[in-house]
Amino acid sequence: MRAAVLYNMIVEGVLAETGYHAYFTVLKQQGLMPGQVKGIGLLKQDESRHIAYGVYLISRLLAQHPGLWPIVEDTMNDLLPLALGVIGDTFASYDPVPFGLTLDMFTDYALGQFQKRMDRIERARGATLDEVMAATHSAIEQDNA
Repeated sequence: MRAAVLYNMIVEGVLAETGYHAYFTVLKQQGLMPGQVKGIGLLKQDESRHIAYGVYLISRLLAQHPGLWPIVEDTMNDLLPLALGVIGDTFASYDPVPFGLTLDMFTDYALGQFQKRMDRIERARGATLDEVMAATHSAIEQDNA
């Protein structure tokens, strides 16, 4: 459970996704490298599938083993501030920050993405495995609509 939270929620869901978002935002706002923008857009779609699988894995494990919730919560509480610190450290190396970007733009983005997924994981607490599976299929259908 710790590994899934670390990798899917923190590494991919906060750090990588926020990095792709920053890169995509700069190129798009500046009208630069349209092929690269398209490629990053596709990369972001692929990452979202990895993260969705991680949310599903964590949710499924919680449905099967409700006693794992404290591990999820503790791991998230321990690692999220560190991940946000990495984002902050990245921006700290620029004075001024180029392209009109601000640290808040990206910490807000990271926290928003994180919270959406955390809300889904929290719904798995007390859910049956069948309910987790149904919610996953519903989310997939909404994403594909």
